[in-house]
Amino acid sequence: MGSDAEARELLKEAEKAVNKKNMFFKKSPDWEKAAQCYQKAGEMFRAPPVKAMPDAVAAFEKAAAAHASNQAHFYAAQMMENAGNILRDLKNPLAAGQHYEKASSHFLDAGKADKGAELLIKAGKAVAEEDVTVAVKRYRRGMKLYEEDDQHIFIGDTWRHCLALLLKNDRKEEAVGLLTDMFDTFERLDQADYLHKAQLSVIILHLSRGDSVAAAAARDSFADFVMCEEGGAACDLIDAFEDGNDERVTELVAKQVFTLLDNQVARVASKLPAACIEAASDLTGARSNTKKPTAVVSLPKDDDSGGGGGGGGGAAAAAGGEGGVAAAAAADDDDDMDDLM
Repeated sequence: MGSDAEARELLKEAEKAVNKKNMFFKKSPDWEKAAQCYQKAGEMFRAPPVKAMPDAVAAFEKAAAAHASNQAHFYAAQMMENAGNILRDLKNPLAAGQHYEKASSHFLDAGKADKGAELLIKAGKAVAEEDVTVAVKRYRRGMKLYEEDDQHIFIGDTWRHCLALLLKNDRKEEAVGLLTDMFDTFERLDQADYLHKAQLSVIILHLSRGDSVAAAAARDSFADFVMCEEGGAACDLIDAFEDGNDERVTELVAKQVFTLLDNQVARVASKLPAACIEAASDLTGARSNTKKPTAVVSLPKDDDSGGGGGGGGGAAAAAGGEGGVAAAAAADDDDDMDDLM
């Protein structure tokens, strides 16, 4: 508790500590005292009697800088996180995310990798609706910190948030990369069920893009995958998709093995019948467009008085492709025989 006037007096004391000089009149800041004064001022500005939030943010930022100058990075991180929380509540997510990211750096400098990862993930969540690319990068960096600190168990919620964000924004290729990177974590944690669901999800995402070749290649690369329920379902799905059997695809994706996947993946799976129809249509069109042209052989034209043999051969070639070519050749042979006789 405190008043606005008390908070501003603390700011003045902090400034004096920052500009303190030694007996030789050289600047010798008292960073510890400055940090304490800025921090108390920030708390007063934030409290209900005052609620001067922009002033609270500024005070916490200065407290963070003073703590960092005093090599007290853990406290610097806390002050930067406080500022980020206020900015989040003030509906300024981009600024909040930046402050959380700075807090993460301070936690890492303090040797607290787990807190550094936590704040990076918090920074990602802050901007998820504003900047998907930045959010995903922060999520992935936070996950990487947990992995490097051998704390894979804490990645669980984050990869789901990241996957949902990617799929909601139709970034399926990145989603495949995320799921593939998670395989090692699931294996380390002996989470076979999660591994198999992730592998099936990868196949679903490939098929949703009409790429049954990539789906089949992925299935074949997953060791022992075809022996589990998800692997069997994947095989059936790929076969139906390659056959262009959208009714079979509809029947398959209605099964629990698909509906119990992560929500966004299950939604993608529910749309596979339409993707199957589109892929079959594209394939039919491609075959039609690449059909071999009818063979046509150009033969010398006879003059009007030349009569029938050679002209008949040319007409047969034009009408019948290879059969026409044979007929033309036969007609020419007859002409040659006539010449000999």
